[in-house]
Formats: sequence, structure tokens, C-alpha cells
Amino acid sequence: MSMESLVNRTLHVNGVDIAFVDQGEGDPVVLLHGFPDSSYLWRHQIPALVEAGFRVIAPDLRGFGESGKPQEVEAYDMQTIVNDVVELTLALGIRRAHLVGHDWGAAIAWMYSFLMPRRVDHLAVLSVGHPGVFSTPTLEQRAASWYMLFYQFPGVSEALLRRNGWRLFKQIMGREGDHTRYLRDLARPGALTAGLNWYRANRSPESELRPERPFPPVLAPTLGIWSAGDKAMMEEGMTGSAKYVKGPWRYERIEDASHWIPLDAPDQVNKLLIGFLGTEKPAEAANRRRRRL
Repeated sequence: MSMESLVNRTLHVNGVDIAFVDQGEGDPVVLLHGFPDSSYLWRHQIPALVEAGFRVIAPDLRGFGESGKPQEVEAYDMQTIVNDVVELTLALGIRRAHLVGHDWGAAIAWMYSFLMPRRVDHLAVLSVGHPGVFSTPTLEQRAASWYMLFYQFPGVSEALLRRNGWRLFKQIMGREGDHTRYLRDLARPGALTAGLNWYRANRSPESELRPERPFPPVLAPTLGIWSAGDKAMMEEGMTGSAKYVKGPWRYERIEDASHWIPLDAPDQVNKLLIGFLGTEKPAEAANRRRRRL
């Protein structure tokens, strides 16, 4: 697929227009991207999953791609975005789906899975581990996540990122991901503020002062994938997520990939997803699953 947008449908849900890819037939798989991506991140996974017999739903999450871009910070709290996904799947007649998320999409997938376990068949998360691990980050993780603090300053962050031909943004991104595409996407009206508001709504310094609430366990079979070339997320964020998963847990480390695993290692990701989603027993059978030798 060479088009720069795969979107073929739009629905108004939860107060915002959500554009999305809807392809294939069979058990539904919902693919959730992160910052500063869109459903186009999954262009290598969508055809492979469709060919494997799945129906693929890949939204442009609010603030990104062709979807609506509210400018208020409070429009981007995680519960609101989880509700976007819930309402979208309900509107499409999907009661239960496999969830796959990368970056912020992984955070949304984790939250969706522990809040609504009956709506999740299997969970696959790339790069970003369970929010319980990230709620008490190590100093090394704080250093790697410095940009999250930089993004907290409305107006200032936008001006500095755009200045001198987006020089700072280019330095932050390097040549990873769809780095040239991101510049075009974020230059659209309201897009940069919308994207940064994900961080302002959910990773502000004040958020660490909130009383920590216990997380319900994730019951679905869960696959965690992390890449050795990830400059933003430490490996312990993913490996430490195992304690929050009551269902079967599997961890895979990919050596030769940056943070953008779906783009850098598409064949490995496709093989892992198709094998995991197609063969692992669902949550109801987890307690009867025989242990592999």
C-alpha cells in the first residue's frame, strides 16, 4: 500500500469525527497508533492481517490524521480516548476484539483491557508497557522521557518545535518513523497542539501527585513487544508489565528496530501478531491453558 492515507470511513462518536480503516472479514483486530502517527503507521500490518482472515479496524485517534482535533487539553485524557474506541467499536457492531497498540495507542489498549476485560480477546502492546510501571519511572526512564516535560508548555512548545524550519522537532525525531510525513501532518491547522495535548492531559508533573489507584488485572492473553533501539522507552517498562497481567503473558524483544517497530520490523511484527492472535487461547480459557515446556 503506497497511499499516504488508508482511511475509508468516518463516524462521529463521543463528540468527535473519527476517521478509520475498515478492511477484511473475520475476527476484528483494532490497531491503535501513537504520537505523531495515524492509522498509516499500520500500512504493513493491515494487508497481512486481512490476508490472515481478520477484520482490521485502524482509527486515526482524535487529534491525528483525518480525525477531529479539539484544541482543549481536557479533550485528550485517556478515559475520553478509551471511550472513543469503545463507541467506535459499538457503532461497528463489534462487541469483542483483539487490541494492538503502539506508543500512546499501547497505553490506550492497556487501559481499555483492564477496564473492559469482556470486550478484549487478545492484547498486543508495542514499545509502551503497563501504566502501573510508568507511574513510578526510574531516573533512566525520566531522562529518556525528557520531551514529555518539554511538551507541557502550551504555546511555547509549539513555537520552539516550529522554529527555524522545525529544527528542534527534526532533532528530537531524527530519521526515525515517518519523520518527513510527520512534518506535513503536524503543519495542518490545530494538529501540533492536538498532538501535544495528549502529553499535557496525561503526563503533566501534577499527574504524579495524584493518589495511585490499584489497577484491575489484565485477563486477556497479552503479548508485549519492545525494541532494543528504542530511545524513548526502557525495556523494564515492558518486562515489568507482566505482574499486571493475570492471563497468559508473552514477551518478545526485537533487536534491530527503533521505537517504530511496525515500520522497522514489519515482517517480524506480522509474524508475531498473526501467530499470537490466531493460536493463543482467549481469556476464558486462560485458566485451562496447559503450560508450554
